[in-house]
Amino acid sequence: MNTRVSYLYRDACNYKNFDDVIGEGILSIEQLVPFMKDKTFFIPSKVGLLDLQSDVWTEDDHIWHEIQHLQVTSEMPTIDVTAEQLKENFKRAHINEWYEVSLISGRK
Repeated sequence: MNTRVSYLYRDACNYKNFDDVIGEGILSIEQLVPFMKDKTFFIPSKVGLLDLQSDVWTEDDHIWHEIQHLQVTSEMPTIDVTAEQLKENFKRAHINEWYEVSLISGRK
């Protein structure tokens, strides 16, 4: 069994971009929430997923994304990141405070 990860990017004007990926293995949202910023937000590029913002940033953009849901599926993986690796990537990013300072300063 595998896990479908559905996540989104929402800018300050509430414009949204969505993505759905499937990783090998089973993962639950409860395994990720402790490592998310404010138990809600994450940065996809820091855990092996694609960031969903436009390449050209505006004053409405930021670095944070949200997970909509995780779902067990029998479908084949669409990414090379396994459920276990994804969990470890979330943990590592959390320990490093999501690299927030370097990311924000790099965008300005």
